[in-house]
Amino acid sequence: MPAGRIKRNGKTRNLTFLLLRKSFKTPEEALKSPATLIQHPVPVLGNAGHLYLAPAVEHEPRWFDFLREGTSTPLPPLTGGVPAGVLFIQSSSRLFAVTFGQGRHLLKPETFELDFGLKVTLNTADPARLRSVDLRTFEELTVHTRRQVSRGSSLDAFSVDVTRDLLRAFTGEPRDLELAKRFTGKDALVLNGTISFANLPKKCARLLQAFESQDYLTTFPWVDNIQAIRDSAQVNRLNERMLQLLKDGKLEKAHLAPPDMVGWEEVAGFHYPGERGQDMHPDMELEECLHAIAASEQVRLADLTLTVDDLKRYAIRAVYDESSREVERWPFYNCLVLELDLEDALYVLSSGQWFRIEKLFVTDIEKKAARLARDMPSLPTARANQKEGAYNLLASQASRSLALLDEKLIQCTGARTRVEACDLFSSERQFIHVKRKTRSSTLSHLFSQGLISAEVFLKDAGFRKALKERVKRARPSLAQLLGDPLVKPVPGEFEIIFAIITGATQAQWPLSLPFFSLLNLTIAAERLELLGFKVGICHIDEQKRRTPVAA
Repeated sequence: MPAGRIKRNGKTRNLTFLLLRKSFKTPEEALKSPATLIQHPVPVLGNAGHLYLAPAVEHEPRWFDFLREGTSTPLPPLTGGVPAGVLFIQSSSRLFAVTFGQGRHLLKPETFELDFGLKVTLNTADPARLRSVDLRTFEELTVHTRRQVSRGSSLDAFSVDVTRDLLRAFTGEPRDLELAKRFTGKDALVLNGTISFANLPKKCARLLQAFESQDYLTTFPWVDNIQAIRDSAQVNRLNERMLQLLKDGKLEKAHLAPPDMVGWEEVAGFHYPGERGQDMHPDMELEECLHAIAASEQVRLADLTLTVDDLKRYAIRAVYDESSREVERWPFYNCLVLELDLEDALYVLSSGQWFRIEKLFVTDIEKKAARLARDMPSLPTARANQKEGAYNLLASQASRSLALLDEKLIQCTGARTRVEACDLFSSERQFIHVKRKTRSSTLSHLFSQGLISAEVFLKDAGFRKALKERVKRARPSLAQLLGDPLVKPVPGEFEIIFAIITGATQAQWPLSLPFFSLLNLTIAAERLELLGFKVGICHIDEQKRRTPVAA
């Protein structure tokens, strides 16, 4: 195109937009190394545009010398550069960065707004024409998934669980097709549409307006319920609050737990930082661990000063057999589960990640969980450090109203799956699932077991027949309560009980459980109630543990 002419009509392009934070006013403040880049004038945009390109660095690959060892003739030249450029555009009072190639890596990571692209897409997308969603789901392990459809569809087509799915990104078509043909939004916004160079400032102005809008709360009100904190400055502030709580000994809303799933029947105990030899702790206890760290540093606990780097350096080890074979080790920071109830929201540290939980969402979950509390006088107090299997046996021996079904797996008809109906079946037609409270994800697994068992009990006559035989062998007087296996049961005549062994006081039960445990409890309870079952959660008290004495 001849110099001086401006192409007005534009053509379909994919452009990537980032919005710089308000505190960054100039390109030089946002770039990692502005002095190493080549600045080019942008006369079409005047003072509103600034273009920076990375100079091409031509070099041979490092593996070329290795290839020369096996060749007798000279190799042809093989050089290249990594293209990268950033176009800065001033729009209203804000600065946008349009990146090309590897241009994003020319920017300091703290300079741009997080979730800019996601917010723009949420506020502009046609809710009936979504194409893909990226989700983070809170289960035993945090699961990342991408779900796509072949043509634009509503959110229902993606099977999103709005109570525990954290939306990370999605692709959709905007309601106004003049804005774009398609958006993909996360931190950056990838815009597919007809656009001309000269129209970029106006396009940025519309994107800024969409970012600042609250329209998404009407169509997607759930997306702010749970948010992962990725802003490093905010994480640092939360870490400082966390360190102060540890220093002050305010541990009511904090505990330790493995960040990964473990086989609790195989775990003999844990070693804290600085501990050696055969000394083991049957469970992770935060206060005991802090004492161990202080002892390893040869200071009193009151004089112990911790940093985040310390918490990531100190390791807690799992011992998987009586010979003290250590097979797992995790940073203290990743094992720490802590809740900060601040004025604007509840903040939760779990598995080394901070999350922000909306206050109204927290209140709603707590109300739903509180109504599930049950008193179960037939369940005895657990002994200190007693494992679940031993407790279930103790409970069945202490009461003739309980049948022991722990580890009695039953084959499902037409499937390879074997399911444990429950740990204890009661004379009140209660399927009781017992678990020691160790961490949010362990309890999530418990709630999932209860749901699967109930579904199979309703659908599978073969499962019901085998279950009745197991109950008859364990406690003959209770078998008749299950009825005729060939007749589909009435779910309202049965109750699913989640019984948690914990030393926590009953006064705040079950709200003393970690938030993510309460969240997964209410999800499981709602699904069970839709099937017609009654649901409850019971507190099993535990005798006070004795602090291990060093050898």
